[in-house]
Amino acid sequence: MAILNPAPAWQPDRSEYVILWHGCTDLERKKIETKGIELKSCMVNTDFGRGFYTTTVEQQARQWAWRRFSDWQQKNPKKSRNQPVTLRFQARRYTAPQRMTDLDDGLNSLSSLHFVLGDFGSEDYWSLVQHCRQITPGDGKRKIKEVVHDHKSLPGGWYDLVAGPVAAFWKQRAIMQGADQYSFHTPRAIGLLESLIKAESPHYEWLPVT
Repeated sequence: MAILNPAPAWQPDRSEYVILWHGCTDLERKKIETKGIELKSCMVNTDFGRGFYTTTVEQQARQWAWRRFSDWQQKNPKKSRNQPVTLRFQARRYTAPQRMTDLDDGLNSLSSLHFVLGDFGSEDYWSLVQHCRQITPGDGKRKIKEVVHDHKSLPGGWYDLVAGPVAAFWKQRAIMQGADQYSFHTPRAIGLLESLIKAESPHYEWLPVT
C-alpha cells in the first residue's frame, strides 16, 4: 500500500536525536550563552511549574519568541538592538552505549514525567497543570512571599523533565492543538542543555525570527 504523504526516513539522526526549540529575545539568548540558564529567573505560573521550556514544534517556538519580544518592547519602548530568536537544541534521546563526555548523555538519563493526552478527561495531566498554575507570585513591596508548587515527586520534589501538551485555557481544561512542551526543571536537566550550548553546532545554534 502506497503512503500518500511519506515522512522522512527513520534514520540515525532522527532515531538517536530529538530537536528541541526555545523562543526568546536576542538579549535573553546572549545571557543564556554567557551566564547559563538560570532557573530562578524562569516564570513560575506555567503548566509544569518553574522551568526552562522547549518544544519540538519550530513554529511554536517562533511564536514564543515574538511574544517575548513584544513584552520586551512594551517595557522598553525607547530601546532597540533586540530581536526575537529561536534556540535549537539537538538532544540525544538516550545515552550513548560508550559514554565519553557530557554530550553522550540522553534525555533518558533524566527523571521524567510524560503526558500523551490532554483532553478534558486527562485527569493526571490537568491535576498537575492546575497544581502548578495555582501559585502565589512574590511582591516585595507588599511583603508577599512567593509560593512555587513543585511536582510532589520524591525525593527532590521536582522531575528533571516533564513533557506533554500545552494548555490553552487551563481553567477550562483546553489544550493548544498542534503544540507540545518539554520543560527542564532541575540543575541536572539544565546541565544537559548547557553542555549542548557549550559544544555549539550541530548540538546547538540560534536563529533570528523574521
